[in-house]
Amino acid sequence: MAILPIVTGVQDKILRTESKPVKNIDKKIKKLIKDMTDTVIDVDGLGIAAPQVGVNLRIYIARLNHGTRHEMWVPMINPEFLQLGGKREKNEEGCLSIPNKFGDVERRTEVLMRYQDEKGKTHVLQLDSLNARIMQHEMDHLNGTLIADHWKKEPRDG
Repeated sequence: MAILPIVTGVQDKILRTESKPVKNIDKKIKKLIKDMTDTVIDVDGLGIAAPQVGVNLRIYIARLNHGTRHEMWVPMINPEFLQLGGKREKNEEGCLSIPNKFGDVERRTEVLMRYQDEKGKTHVLQLDSLNARIMQHEMDHLNGTLIADHWKKEPRDG
């Protein structure tokens, strides 16, 4: 079990840089995914993106179906949105890279995504509600965007 340090700060360069696609899913990538999963479980988060642990690659771990008996940790390599749909909904979000700050973020309620798993197999997922919100939050990280960029008013301390 390896717990990685989480990069924090709204001005940190790695958090503000668009991540590069993964070209080869090798042992190093699989170890990174394992370590990222251990890290996000350790801090009881809903997801973590590679830039948050200092790696400029298009990978994130998402906790789907949070709080249900179908909860699962899903590593996503080179994820992309095929469609953003549903209505726009505002909800409070926090971020491991901006500790103890929470603010309202408007997101779509439905997403259709394509990604690769650790074996290189391509998957397509249609998600809604909290699962869709997690995907958009983590995808923002891969694109160099933080929730602070979405906040219209000062966040609350948590």
